[in-house]
Amino acid sequence: MSDHNNNGPPTEAFWGKSSGRDAYHPLICHAVDTMLVAERLLPMVLGPHARDVLLEAFTPLGDPIPWAAALCGLHDIGKCSPTFQSLVFELSKDLLGEWALADLEMTRKNDVTMGRVDTPHGLVTALHFRDVLKQWGASVDTAVGIAAVLGGHHGHFPAGQDFEHASGQVNNHGGPRWAAWRTELFHELVRLRGLPAPDQLPWCDVVLPVQAAIGLAALTTVSDWIASGDGNFTSPMAGLDLEKYFVDAAGRADAAIERARLQPWAAPLDTGFSALFDDPEQRPVQEVVERLTVRLDGPSLVLVEAPTGEGKTKAALQAASAMVRQGRANGMYFALPTQATSNQTLGVVEDMLAGLGDLTPVNLAHSSARDFLVERVTSPTDVGRDEDGDHDLVARTWFTRKKNLLSALGVGTIDQALKGAIRSGHVFVRLAALSSKVVVIDEVHAYDLYMSTLLERLLMWLGACGASVIMLSATLPSDRRGRLIQAWRGGLLERPVGQLSPVPECAAYPRVSIATADDVVVESAEISKINANRTIRLERVSDEGVVDWLLGHALAGRCVAVVHNLVKRAISTRDALKARIDQLPEKDRPLLLEINGPMPAKKRREAEADLQRYFGKGGDRPPAIVVGTQVLEQSLDLDFDVMLSDLAPIDSLIQRAGRVHRHDRDPDRGPQVLGVTGVEFTPTGPRFPPSLHTVYAPIVLLRTCAVLDGETTIQSPIQVPVLIDRVYQDEVECPAGWEQAWAKAATQLAKARDSDMKAAARLYLPMPFAVDGLSNITERPKNPGLTRRQRGNRS
Repeated sequence: MSDHNNNGPPTEAFWGKSSGRDAYHPLICHAVDTMLVAERLLPMVLGPHARDVLLEAFTPLGDPIPWAAALCGLHDIGKCSPTFQSLVFELSKDLLGEWALADLEMTRKNDVTMGRVDTPHGLVTALHFRDVLKQWGASVDTAVGIAAVLGGHHGHFPAGQDFEHASGQVNNHGGPRWAAWRTELFHELVRLRGLPAPDQLPWCDVVLPVQAAIGLAALTTVSDWIASGDGNFTSPMAGLDLEKYFVDAAGRADAAIERARLQPWAAPLDTGFSALFDDPEQRPVQEVVERLTVRLDGPSLVLVEAPTGEGKTKAALQAASAMVRQGRANGMYFALPTQATSNQTLGVVEDMLAGLGDLTPVNLAHSSARDFLVERVTSPTDVGRDEDGDHDLVARTWFTRKKNLLSALGVGTIDQALKGAIRSGHVFVRLAALSSKVVVIDEVHAYDLYMSTLLERLLMWLGACGASVIMLSATLPSDRRGRLIQAWRGGLLERPVGQLSPVPECAAYPRVSIATADDVVVESAEISKINANRTIRLERVSDEGVVDWLLGHALAGRCVAVVHNLVKRAISTRDALKARIDQLPEKDRPLLLEINGPMPAKKRREAEADLQRYFGKGGDRPPAIVVGTQVLEQSLDLDFDVMLSDLAPIDSLIQRAGRVHRHDRDPDRGPQVLGVTGVEFTPTGPRFPPSLHTVYAPIVLLRTCAVLDGETTIQSPIQVPVLIDRVYQDEVECPAGWEQAWAKAATQLAKARDSDMKAAARLYLPMPFAVDGLSNITERPKNPGLTRRQRGNRS
């Protein structure tokens, strides 16, 4: 024991976790456990930039690492209060005796006769730290910031009114006497760690930026979860020797960290492309990415724009590996638009690691991931609770589901990353987990305005936390490219986007943009042989002629795909094809396959496996017709002879055409044909299938029709950036006779954009440089699953 406490029970007498009168874990022991875990976990949970900001904040106190860890350990100091201790009254009566009996009986009496009005222990923690740090000379902002961080370890930072309300609840927090006992616990913990008395330090020099607060909050919460893990730390027997417990707990902390499997990824010494991949030829885009990123020495954003088949995925893996090797991240998270593309990319990452002899596990992060990965996780146990819904069972569920983001290497849907931009419980853990990695975002063009708005806010926070980002896109409008880059740079430089210099233009395509704190550089790349001088032949096909068109190609021995925009259209085409195919002699029947979003998970996985087996690299390629929806458009590495597509926005059409002759340009396969259906041309303008407006903006479809009017081919890649900018930059003249439909669609787009932006704004975090109190980050919490609008959440 230290010399501080001469007017109360021993520090170890306060229980922290209990499952009854005879089974408890002292509060000081849980503080030791959490502190020791936090000290070891700090370089794993936080990326280099966020870690530096946090340590700089506490450098005035001395060695900042143990001080940050000690504060994490004290997150539950609010349990040293009458309200909490009386939850197990008989235990507390035995442990605390006459020192606290009257206070315990008072709170117990209130519970029986008039119902308890609890002050949650997290809020008591916050109240105590606010008051004691101000007494020790900390500024109001620093005292309130640290208090909110430690008091928010259950997921939500307290606001000013919460502090004021708690201040008046004297029976709950115990007044000056219990505050003195809490301060004694603080002194005892730092004494055990060998730190100087906290009341003798220059807290006036401690400044806690929002990035440091996010890092400390995440470190506190994750350390608490691990320290609470079943079997990680054992409760001491009678006659507790705190010095011995501290020594023993250090070994247990090491073991607990090992079991949590949160160690940073050790990237290979040689992160050159040829060392990572067994590819006979590095493609031009991959060469540019490697050359431009090798000399980067700080947080950076890389945006790669190139046609499908140019090796963007491997270029991103190479660049991310180099960034990790350079010490700028602990690992990587690869975010994709769908579960199917996530599952496929998981295999690419695992193949790279297998070639390196690297056994680091890669976690899959989406709602169906359990069907692919079965993992052991650290599971906190349900011991001790403060209020309904606020106990270790909640932590167990959250930690199990979110461990994928905490792990060094992860692949999953974009939804899992976008949740980090939504005000919600424990959002700071998501942000810290992402900011410790290189975040790779694929298919950037695939996200609508709602998702893109959330993405821009996420990029701003990743920039603020110093995280490097790699974005990949086959087709991206130039203004969209600028907004994405500026969002990240605005966060990094802590300035509104309007104060940044414009992103330089670059008409050449493919191109690679590199953004840093200093500037933005854009460089074009050559095109590989597989994509050079592609002439995509366009054919109009009426809805009535779809089945004949598809069967005609399939019966000629070709692999044919049809992409419908609506599931009901895909089902109708499948049924019509099946009826016709069943009438053919068995030997002439082409294979008929289908894939769409609403398919049951097991059937969907089987379909994905069949598609890869038949139409992936080295596939069997039997005569076949694949009927699908947009899932065929996004990242699945498939190669068809011809494709039929519903009329879609120009970028989607080009993306779909990229699945034709993707792996092999053998002339014997015939011309590259893209049939276009799902549109009826009339003198007053095109007509589209009912409900299509819920998927694509009608004005974008009209502009696409206008730019393709009279065209019989698309020259790729030369025409790609021009066509996309014409459609999305509103550079298309309205054809004669279409005026009424054009004006109506333009009005609808304006309303939809306003609605989507407002919907996203109701959810997302404030800008990192405009946070007015940490409670802004978790106030009015929203459902983090609202990452997609109207079409459901595919995470």
